[in-house]
Amino acid sequence: MRYIWTKIYLNLDRALALLCFLLVVQISCFFLFTTHPYLKISFSTQTARPKSFVKVDGTRFTKDNKTYYVVGANYWQAMNLGMESGNRSRVLKDLETLKKNGFNCLRIMAASEGPPGEPYRMYPALMNAPGEYDENVFQGLDWFLDQLKNYDMTAIMVMSNFWHWSGGFAQYVHWADDSRSIPYPETNGGAFDSYSNRFITDNNIRDTCQKYYLNHVKTVINRKNSVNGIVYKNDTTILAWELANEPQAAYVQNAHEIVFQWFDGTAKFIKSQDENHLVTTGTEGKHGKDWFITMHKSDYIDFTCVHIWVDLWGHYRSNDPSPENYQRAANFARGFLQDTSDWSINILKKPILLEEYGMSRDGWTDSKYDPKATVSNRNKYFTEIADKILELERKNASSGLMFWAFAGNARPDDEKPTWVGDPPHEVPGWFSVYDSDIETLRVFLDHSKQINNEEE
Repeated sequence: MRYIWTKIYLNLDRALALLCFLLVVQISCFFLFTTHPYLKISFSTQTARPKSFVKVDGTRFTKDNKTYYVVGANYWQAMNLGMESGNRSRVLKDLETLKKNGFNCLRIMAASEGPPGEPYRMYPALMNAPGEYDENVFQGLDWFLDQLKNYDMTAIMVMSNFWHWSGGFAQYVHWADDSRSIPYPETNGGAFDSYSNRFITDNNIRDTCQKYYLNHVKTVINRKNSVNGIVYKNDTTILAWELANEPQAAYVQNAHEIVFQWFDGTAKFIKSQDENHLVTTGTEGKHGKDWFITMHKSDYIDFTCVHIWVDLWGHYRSNDPSPENYQRAANFARGFLQDTSDWSINILKKPILLEEYGMSRDGWTDSKYDPKATVSNRNKYFTEIADKILELERKNASSGLMFWAFAGNARPDDEKPTWVGDPPHEVPGWFSVYDSDIETLRVFLDHSKQINNEEE
Protein backbone atom coordinates (compact mmCIF):
# COMPACT_ATOMS: atom_id res chain seq x y z
CA MET A 1 0.00 0.00 0.00
CA ARG A 2 2.84 2.38 0.92
CA TYR A 3 4.35 1.71 -2.51
CA ILE A 4 1.09 2.58 -4.25
CA TRP A 5 0.69 5.87 -2.37
CA THR A 6 4.31 6.76 -3.00
CA LYS A 7 3.78 6.18 -6.73
CA ILE A 8 0.66 8.37 -6.69
CA TYR A 9 2.52 11.19 -4.92
CA LEU A 10 5.38 10.94 -7.40
CA ASN A 11 2.96 11.15 -10.35
CA LEU A 12 1.25 14.15 -8.76
CA ASP A 13 4.60 15.82 -8.27
CA ARG A 14 5.47 15.21 -11.91
CA ALA A 15 2.12 16.54 -13.09
CA LEU A 16 2.52 19.64 -10.93
CA ALA A 17 6.03 20.18 -12.27
CA LEU A 18 4.75 19.84 -15.84
CA LEU A 19 1.98 22.37 -15.18
CA CYS A 20 4.49 24.81 -13.70
CA PHE A 21 6.75 24.35 -16.72
CA LEU A 22 3.90 25.00 -19.15
CA LEU A 23 2.89 28.10 -17.19
CA VAL A 24 6.44 29.45 -17.38
CA VAL A 25 6.51 28.80 -21.15
CA GLN A 26 3.17 30.56 -21.60
CA ILE A 27 4.29 33.61 -19.62
CA SER A 28 7.60 33.72 -21.52
CA CYS A 29 5.81 33.59 -24.87
CA PHE A 30 3.48 36.37 -23.77
CA PHE A 31 6.37 38.67 -22.92
CA LEU A 32 8.26 37.69 -26.09
CA PHE A 33 5.38 38.49 -28.41
CA THR A 34 4.43 41.70 -26.65
CA THR A 35 7.92 43.19 -26.31
CA HIS A 36 10.05 41.90 -29.20
CA PRO A 37 10.11 44.58 -31.95
CA TYR A 38 9.67 42.07 -34.81
CA LEU A 39 7.20 39.71 -33.13
CA LYS A 40 5.23 42.18 -31.07
CA ILE A 41 1.46 41.69 -31.03
CA SER A 42 -0.83 44.53 -30.06
CA PHE A 43 -3.95 43.00 -28.59
CA SER A 44 -5.77 46.32 -28.93
CA THR A 45 -6.02 46.32 -32.73
CA GLN A 46 -5.13 42.90 -34.11
CA THR A 47 -8.07 40.76 -35.14
CA ALA A 48 -8.76 37.34 -36.63
CA ARG A 49 -6.98 36.68 -39.89
CA PRO A 50 -9.11 37.19 -43.01
CA LYS A 51 -10.96 34.10 -44.20
CA SER A 52 -12.08 34.92 -47.72
CA PHE A 53 -11.05 36.78 -50.86
CA VAL A 54 -12.42 40.16 -51.87
CA LYS A 55 -14.82 39.64 -54.77
CA VAL A 56 -16.87 41.78 -57.14
CA ASP A 57 -20.66 41.74 -57.00
CA GLY A 58 -22.07 44.10 -59.62
CA THR A 59 -20.50 47.49 -58.91
CA ARG A 60 -19.33 46.77 -55.36
CA PHE A 61 -16.69 44.75 -53.53
CA THR A 62 -17.71 41.99 -51.13
CA LYS A 63 -15.80 40.08 -48.47
CA ASP A 64 -17.20 37.46 -46.10
CA ASN A 65 -20.63 38.06 -47.70
CA LYS A 66 -20.61 41.78 -46.80
CA THR A 67 -19.97 44.89 -48.87
CA TYR A 68 -16.30 45.76 -48.56
CA TYR A 69 -15.46 49.47 -48.65
CA VAL A 70 -11.80 50.35 -48.98
CA VAL A 71 -10.44 52.90 -46.52
CA GLY A 72 -6.84 52.88 -47.58
CA ALA A 73 -3.43 54.45 -47.88
CA ASN A 74 -0.45 54.14 -50.18
CA TYR A 75 2.52 52.53 -48.43
CA TRP A 76 4.66 51.81 -51.49
CA GLN A 77 7.84 51.33 -49.42
CA ALA A 78 6.48 48.26 -47.57
CA MET A 79 8.77 45.53 -48.90
CA ASN A 80 11.98 47.49 -48.29
CA LEU A 81 10.94 48.47 -44.78
CA GLY A 82 9.91 44.86 -44.19
CA MET A 83 13.40 43.53 -44.89
CA GLU A 84 15.34 42.19 -41.94
CA SER A 85 17.73 45.10 -42.53
CA GLY A 86 14.82 47.52 -43.08
CA ASN A 87 12.78 49.00 -40.25
CA ARG A 88 10.30 46.44 -38.98
CA SER A 89 9.67 48.20 -35.70
CA ARG A 90 8.56 51.28 -37.65
CA VAL A 91 6.24 49.15 -39.81
CA LEU A 92 4.54 47.71 -36.73
CA LYS A 93 3.98 51.20 -35.32
CA ASP A 94 2.62 52.39 -38.67
CA LEU A 95 0.22 49.46 -38.97
CA GLU A 96 -0.97 50.08 -35.43
CA THR A 97 -1.65 53.73 -36.23
CA LEU A 98 -3.47 52.92 -39.45
CA LYS A 99 -5.64 50.22 -37.91
CA LYS A 100 -6.66 52.50 -35.04
CA ASN A 101 -7.76 55.09 -37.58
CA GLY A 102 -10.05 52.81 -39.54
CA PHE A 103 -7.82 51.75 -42.43
CA ASN A 104 -8.31 48.32 -43.97
CA CYS A 105 -6.20 48.33 -47.16
CA LEU A 106 -2.73 49.40 -48.31
CA ARG A 107 -1.42 49.83 -51.84
CA ILE A 108 2.16 48.58 -52.05
CA MET A 109 4.84 47.88 -54.63
CA ALA A 110 5.39 44.21 -55.49
CA ALA A 111 8.09 45.11 -58.00
CA SER A 112 11.22 47.18 -58.35
CA GLU A 113 13.68 46.74 -61.16
CA GLY A 114 17.22 47.64 -62.03
CA PRO A 115 20.86 47.54 -61.04
CA PRO A 116 22.35 49.73 -58.30
CA GLY A 117 23.61 53.13 -59.35
CA GLU A 118 20.66 54.43 -61.34
CA PRO A 119 19.28 57.74 -59.99
CA TYR A 120 15.92 58.38 -58.29
CA ARG A 121 15.32 54.70 -57.46
CA MET A 122 14.13 52.40 -54.68
CA TYR A 123 17.16 50.45 -53.44
CA PRO A 124 17.81 47.66 -53.02
CA ALA A 125 15.64 46.56 -55.94
CA LEU A 126 13.64 43.36 -55.86
CA MET A 127 14.90 42.36 -59.34
CA ASN A 128 18.41 43.43 -60.33
CA ALA A 129 18.26 41.88 -63.82
CA PRO A 130 15.55 39.91 -65.63
CA GLY A 131 14.76 36.91 -63.43
CA GLU A 132 17.49 37.71 -60.89
CA TYR A 133 15.96 38.48 -57.50
CA ASP A 134 17.24 39.79 -54.21
CA GLU A 135 15.81 37.21 -51.82
CA ASN A 136 16.22 39.59 -48.88
CA VAL A 137 13.79 42.05 -50.50
CA PHE A 138 11.36 39.26 -51.36
CA GLN A 139 11.45 38.14 -47.73
CA GLY A 140 10.68 41.71 -46.73
CA LEU A 141 7.52 41.49 -48.82
CA ASP A 142 6.73 38.10 -47.26
CA TRP A 143 7.09 39.50 -43.76
CA PHE A 144 4.99 42.56 -44.51
CA LEU A 145 2.11 40.55 -45.96
CA ASP A 146 2.16 38.28 -42.93
CA GLN A 147 2.01 41.27 -40.59
CA LEU A 148 -0.80 42.82 -42.63
CA LYS A 149 -2.79 39.62 -42.22
CA ASN A 150 -2.52 39.98 -38.43
CA TYR A 151 -4.33 43.31 -38.68
CA ASP A 152 -7.07 41.95 -40.97
CA MET A 153 -5.99 44.38 -43.67
CA THR A 154 -5.64 43.77 -47.41
CA ALA A 155 -3.10 44.82 -50.03
CA ILE A 156 -3.23 45.97 -53.62
CA MET A 157 -0.04 44.62 -55.20
CA VAL A 158 1.47 46.86 -57.89
CA MET A 159 3.44 44.79 -60.42
CA SER A 160 5.42 47.52 -62.21
CA ASN A 161 5.54 51.27 -62.78
CA PHE A 162 5.34 53.67 -65.70
CA TRP A 163 7.57 56.02 -63.70
CA HIS A 164 11.25 55.57 -62.98
CA TRP A 165 11.35 55.63 -59.17
CA SER A 166 11.07 51.84 -58.96
CA GLY A 167 12.76 51.06 -62.28
CA GLY A 168 9.54 50.14 -64.02
CA PHE A 169 8.78 50.21 -67.73
CA ALA A 170 11.85 52.29 -68.53
CA GLN A 171 14.14 49.70 -66.97
CA TYR A 172 12.50 46.93 -69.01
CA VAL A 173 13.00 49.03 -72.16
CA HIS A 174 16.67 49.50 -71.29
CA TRP A 175 17.11 45.78 -70.68
CA ALA A 176 15.56 45.04 -74.08
CA ASP A 177 17.47 47.80 -75.91
CA ASP A 178 20.60 49.10 -74.19
CA SER A 179 21.53 51.37 -77.09
CA ARG A 180 20.07 54.40 -75.29
CA SER A 181 20.36 55.45 -71.68
CA ILE A 182 17.15 56.24 -69.80
CA PRO A 183 16.22 59.93 -70.28
CA TYR A 184 15.18 60.63 -66.71
CA PRO A 185 12.43 63.26 -66.47
CA GLU A 186 14.44 65.39 -64.05
CA THR A 187 16.43 66.61 -67.04
CA ASN A 188 14.60 65.39 -70.15
CA GLY A 189 10.95 66.31 -69.61
CA GLY A 190 8.61 64.61 -72.05
CA ALA A 191 11.36 62.47 -73.56
CA PHE A 192 10.99 60.08 -70.65
CA ASP A 193 7.29 59.45 -71.35
CA SER A 194 8.01 58.40 -74.93
CA TYR A 195 10.89 56.20 -73.80
CA SER A 196 8.86 54.45 -71.10
CA ASN A 197 5.88 53.95 -73.41
CA ARG A 198 8.10 51.91 -75.76
CA PHE A 199 7.41 49.10 -73.29
CA ILE A 200 3.94 48.84 -74.87
CA THR A 201 4.26 50.51 -78.28
CA ASP A 202 7.68 49.64 -79.77
CA ASN A 203 7.33 46.64 -82.10
CA ASN A 204 11.07 45.98 -81.98
CA ILE A 205 11.29 45.37 -78.23
CA ARG A 206 7.70 44.95 -77.03
CA ASP A 207 7.74 41.14 -76.97
CA THR A 208 11.03 41.05 -75.07
CA CYS A 209 9.80 43.58 -72.52
CA GLN A 210 6.57 41.67 -72.07
CA LYS A 211 8.42 38.37 -71.61
CA TYR A 212 10.57 39.84 -68.83
CA TYR A 213 7.55 41.48 -67.21
CA LEU A 214 5.23 38.44 -67.36
CA ASN A 215 7.97 36.24 -65.93
CA HIS A 216 8.08 38.60 -62.97
CA VAL A 217 4.29 38.59 -62.65
CA LYS A 218 4.30 34.78 -62.66
CA THR A 219 7.08 34.67 -60.08
CA VAL A 220 5.23 36.94 -57.67
CA ILE A 221 1.84 35.28 -58.05
CA ASN A 222 3.34 31.84 -57.40
CA ARG A 223 5.68 32.95 -54.62
CA LYS A 224 5.48 30.86 -51.43
CA ASN A 225 5.65 33.16 -48.42
CA SER A 226 8.79 32.32 -46.45
CA VAL A 227 7.13 33.37 -43.18
CA ASN A 228 3.77 31.60 -43.23
CA GLY A 229 4.05 29.17 -46.16
CA ILE A 230 1.06 30.61 -48.04
CA VAL A 231 1.44 30.89 -51.82
CA TYR A 232 0.60 34.46 -52.81
CA LYS A 233 -2.20 33.41 -55.18
CA ASN A 234 -3.89 31.68 -52.23
CA ASP A 235 -3.43 34.56 -49.77
CA THR A 236 -6.64 36.32 -48.75
CA THR A 237 -4.56 39.27 -47.56
CA ILE A 238 -4.10 40.29 -51.20
CA LEU A 239 -7.09 42.23 -52.57
CA ALA A 240 -5.90 42.65 -56.15
CA TRP A 241 -3.05 42.53 -58.61
CA GLU A 242 -2.41 45.85 -60.32
CA LEU A 243 -0.79 45.83 -63.76
CA ALA A 244 1.39 48.88 -63.07
CA ASN A 245 1.45 52.25 -61.41
CA GLU A 246 -0.04 54.85 -63.78
CA PRO A 247 0.41 53.42 -67.28
CA GLN A 248 -0.09 56.31 -69.67
CA ALA A 249 -1.95 56.93 -72.91
CA ALA A 250 0.10 56.38 -76.06
CA TYR A 251 0.37 58.64 -79.09
CA VAL A 252 1.18 56.32 -81.97
CA GLN A 253 -0.82 54.94 -84.88
CA ASN A 254 -3.62 52.62 -83.69
CA ALA A 255 -2.80 53.65 -80.14
CA HIS A 256 -6.10 52.61 -78.55
CA GLU A 257 -5.94 49.12 -80.06
CA ILE A 258 -2.28 48.63 -79.09
CA VAL A 259 -2.88 49.79 -75.53
CA PHE A 260 -6.05 47.70 -75.17
CA GLN A 261 -4.24 44.59 -76.35
CA TRP A 262 -1.58 45.09 -73.68
CA PHE A 263 -4.09 45.62 -70.86
CA ASP A 264 -6.30 42.76 -72.03
CA GLY A 265 -3.46 40.30 -72.65
CA THR A 266 -1.71 41.07 -69.39
CA ALA A 267 -4.88 40.80 -67.31
CA LYS A 268 -5.75 37.53 -69.07
CA PHE A 269 -2.31 36.14 -68.21
CA ILE A 270 -2.75 37.05 -64.54
CA LYS A 271 -6.13 35.31 -64.47
CA SER A 272 -4.54 32.21 -66.02
CA GLN A 273 -2.15 32.11 -63.06
CA ASP A 274 -4.59 33.07 -60.32
CA GLU A 275 -8.36 32.69 -60.32
CA ASN A 276 -8.74 33.95 -56.74
CA HIS A 277 -7.78 37.60 -56.90
CA LEU A 278 -9.14 40.69 -58.59
CA VAL A 279 -7.20 42.56 -61.28
CA THR A 280 -7.05 46.31 -61.94
CA THR A 281 -5.00 48.65 -64.08
CA GLY A 282 -3.34 51.36 -61.95
CA THR A 283 -4.36 54.14 -64.35
CA GLU A 284 -5.19 57.71 -63.35
CA GLY A 285 -8.18 58.47 -65.58
CA LYS A 286 -6.71 61.85 -66.50
CA HIS A 287 -6.71 61.20 -70.26
CA GLY A 288 -10.48 61.37 -70.59
CA LYS A 289 -13.42 59.08 -71.20
CA ASP A 290 -12.19 57.23 -74.30
CA TRP A 291 -8.85 56.27 -72.78
CA PHE A 292 -10.52 55.36 -69.47
CA ILE A 293 -12.77 52.90 -71.30
CA THR A 294 -9.94 51.52 -73.46
CA MET A 295 -7.81 50.80 -70.40
CA HIS A 296 -10.60 49.17 -68.36
CA LYS A 297 -12.96 47.43 -70.78
CA SER A 298 -11.19 44.05 -70.81
CA ASP A 299 -13.30 41.24 -69.37
CA TYR A 300 -10.25 40.22 -67.33
CA ILE A 301 -10.13 43.56 -65.49
CA ASP A 302 -12.45 43.44 -62.49
CA PHE A 303 -12.59 47.07 -61.38
CA THR A 304 -11.51 50.50 -62.51
CA CYS A 305 -9.32 52.96 -60.66
CA VAL A 306 -8.49 56.66 -60.71
CA HIS A 307 -5.90 59.03 -59.25
CA ILE A 308 -6.36 62.77 -58.61
CA TRP A 309 -3.44 65.20 -58.38
CA VAL A 310 -4.66 68.79 -58.11
CA ASP A 311 -1.13 70.12 -57.34
CA LEU A 312 0.58 68.30 -60.19
CA TRP A 313 -2.16 68.87 -62.77
CA GLY A 314 -2.26 72.65 -62.27
CA HIS A 315 -5.50 73.01 -60.29
CA TYR A 316 -3.91 74.07 -56.98
CA ARG A 317 -1.00 76.25 -55.82
CA SER A 318 0.35 75.27 -52.41
CA ASN A 319 1.71 78.76 -51.62
CA ASP A 320 -1.63 80.50 -52.25
CA PRO A 321 -3.88 80.80 -49.16
CA SER A 322 -6.80 82.34 -51.05
CA PRO A 323 -10.23 80.64 -50.84
CA GLU A 324 -10.44 80.79 -54.63
CA ASN A 325 -7.30 78.68 -55.00
CA TYR A 326 -8.62 75.99 -52.70
CA GLN A 327 -12.11 76.01 -54.18
CA ARG A 328 -10.79 75.55 -57.70
CA ALA A 329 -9.04 72.36 -56.59
CA ALA A 330 -12.04 71.03 -54.67
CA ASN A 331 -14.43 71.71 -57.55
CA PHE A 332 -12.17 69.93 -60.01
CA ALA A 333 -11.80 66.89 -57.75
CA ARG A 334 -15.53 66.50 -57.13
CA GLY A 335 -16.29 66.78 -60.84
CA PHE A 336 -13.52 64.33 -61.74
CA LEU A 337 -14.83 61.79 -59.24
CA GLN A 338 -18.36 62.11 -60.57
CA ASP A 339 -17.33 61.78 -64.21
CA THR A 340 -15.10 58.74 -63.73
CA SER A 341 -17.71 57.07 -61.53
CA ASP A 342 -20.31 57.56 -64.26
CA TRP A 343 -18.00 56.01 -66.86
CA SER A 344 -17.23 53.01 -64.67
CA ILE A 345 -20.71 52.34 -63.28
CA ASN A 346 -22.94 53.28 -66.23
CA ILE A 347 -20.78 52.25 -69.19
CA LEU A 348 -18.42 49.51 -67.96
CA LYS A 349 -20.65 48.24 -65.13
CA LYS A 350 -17.61 47.81 -62.87
CA PRO A 351 -16.69 48.99 -59.36
CA ILE A 352 -14.39 52.00 -59.15
CA LEU A 353 -11.72 52.80 -56.57
CA LEU A 354 -9.99 56.11 -55.90
CA GLU A 355 -6.54 54.74 -55.14
CA GLU A 356 -4.37 57.88 -55.13
CA TYR A 357 -4.91 61.49 -54.17
CA GLY A 358 -3.00 63.99 -52.11
CA MET A 359 -2.27 67.62 -51.41
CA SER A 360 0.90 69.31 -50.24
CA ARG A 361 1.14 71.05 -46.88
CA ASP A 362 0.27 74.76 -46.52
CA GLY A 363 3.18 76.37 -48.34
CA TRP A 364 2.33 79.87 -47.08
CA THR A 365 3.03 78.93 -43.43
CA ASP A 366 6.39 77.23 -43.94
CA SER A 367 8.11 75.21 -46.63
CA LYS A 368 5.49 72.84 -48.05
CA TYR A 369 8.04 70.05 -47.53
CA ASP A 370 8.48 70.76 -43.81
CA PRO A 371 6.59 68.54 -41.34
CA LYS A 372 6.04 71.68 -39.23
CA ALA A 373 3.97 73.34 -41.96
CA THR A 374 0.23 73.27 -41.29
CA VAL A 375 -2.25 71.18 -43.28
CA SER A 376 -5.45 73.21 -43.05
CA ASN A 377 -6.21 73.03 -46.78
CA ARG A 378 -5.25 69.38 -46.97
CA ASN A 379 -7.63 68.53 -44.14
CA LYS A 380 -10.48 70.42 -45.82
CA TYR A 381 -9.68 68.77 -49.15
CA PHE A 382 -9.48 65.26 -47.69
CA THR A 383 -12.81 65.85 -45.95
CA GLU A 384 -14.46 66.97 -49.19
CA ILE A 385 -13.07 63.94 -51.01
CA ALA A 386 -14.34 61.62 -48.27
CA ASP A 387 -17.78 63.25 -48.37
CA LYS A 388 -17.99 62.84 -52.15
CA ILE A 389 -16.89 59.21 -51.95
CA LEU A 390 -19.48 58.57 -49.22
CA GLU A 391 -22.16 60.05 -51.46
CA LEU A 392 -21.10 57.71 -54.26
CA GLU A 393 -20.72 54.70 -51.97
CA ARG A 394 -24.33 55.09 -50.86
CA LYS A 395 -25.30 54.63 -54.52
CA ASN A 396 -22.94 51.66 -55.09
CA ALA A 397 -21.01 54.05 -57.33
CA SER A 398 -17.67 53.92 -55.49
CA SER A 399 -15.78 51.24 -53.58
CA GLY A 400 -13.58 53.49 -51.51
CA LEU A 401 -10.59 55.79 -51.29
CA MET A 402 -6.83 55.63 -50.67
CA PHE A 403 -4.65 58.67 -49.99
CA TRP A 404 -1.03 59.19 -51.04
CA ALA A 405 1.01 58.52 -48.96
CA PHE A 406 1.62 57.38 -45.39
CA ALA A 407 4.98 58.23 -43.82
CA GLY A 408 3.90 57.20 -40.34
CA ASN A 409 6.49 57.92 -37.68
CA ALA A 410 9.28 58.62 -40.20
CA ARG A 411 10.45 62.17 -40.91
CA PRO A 412 12.57 63.52 -43.79
CA ASP A 413 15.75 63.79 -41.73
CA ASP A 414 15.46 60.45 -39.95
CA GLU A 415 17.45 58.18 -42.21
CA LYS A 416 19.10 57.73 -45.60
CA PRO A 417 17.27 56.77 -47.73
CA THR A 418 14.33 58.32 -45.97
CA TRP A 419 11.44 56.05 -46.99
CA VAL A 420 8.83 58.61 -45.99
CA GLY A 421 5.68 58.85 -48.12
CA ASP A 422 7.42 60.42 -51.12
CA PRO A 423 9.29 58.24 -53.64
CA PRO A 424 13.03 58.77 -54.24
CA HIS A 425 12.57 61.20 -57.15
CA GLU A 426 10.49 63.65 -55.07
CA VAL A 427 11.41 66.03 -52.26
CA PRO A 428 10.83 64.16 -48.97
CA GLY A 429 7.76 65.48 -47.19
CA TRP A 430 5.90 66.79 -50.24
CA PHE A 431 2.76 64.66 -49.93
CA SER A 432 3.63 62.68 -46.81
CA VAL A 433 1.04 62.18 -44.10
CA TYR A 434 2.63 61.63 -40.69
CA ASP A 435 1.36 59.90 -37.58
CA SER A 436 1.30 63.36 -35.98
CA ASP A 437 -1.24 64.61 -38.55
CA ILE A 438 -4.06 63.68 -36.18
CA GLU A 439 -6.81 65.70 -37.85
CA THR A 440 -5.92 64.28 -41.26
CA LEU A 441 -6.13 60.71 -40.00
CA ARG A 442 -9.39 61.46 -38.21
CA VAL A 443 -11.01 62.13 -41.60
CA PHE A 444 -10.55 58.46 -42.44
CA LEU A 445 -11.62 57.18 -39.05
CA ASP A 446 -14.84 59.18 -39.33
CA HIS A 447 -15.39 57.98 -42.89
CA SER A 448 -14.83 54.36 -41.89
CA LYS A 449 -17.32 54.64 -39.04
CA GLN A 450 -19.92 56.29 -41.27
CA ILE A 451 -19.84 53.82 -44.12
CA ASN A 452 -19.45 50.70 -42.01
CA ASN A 453 -22.18 51.69 -39.56
CA GLU A 454 -24.53 52.29 -42.48
CA GLU A 455 -23.66 48.88 -43.91
CA GLU A 456 -24.45 47.16 -40.59
